[in-house]
Amino acid sequence: MSISPKCDYCKKILTDFGGILLSPPNKKSEVKKYHICKDCYKKISPKK
Repeated sequence: MSISPKCDYCKKILTDFGGILLSPPNKKSEVKKYHICKDCYKKISPKK
């Protein structure tokens, strides 16, 4: 069985490589990792 990660923003299965969003560290220096598809990255990334 293959791995089918989902975008943590829109919840769709990733069919292409996307990105990873890391949260700021908490007091224990732990971070959360989120998978983001290319479309959602375009929506949430800072505009230049």
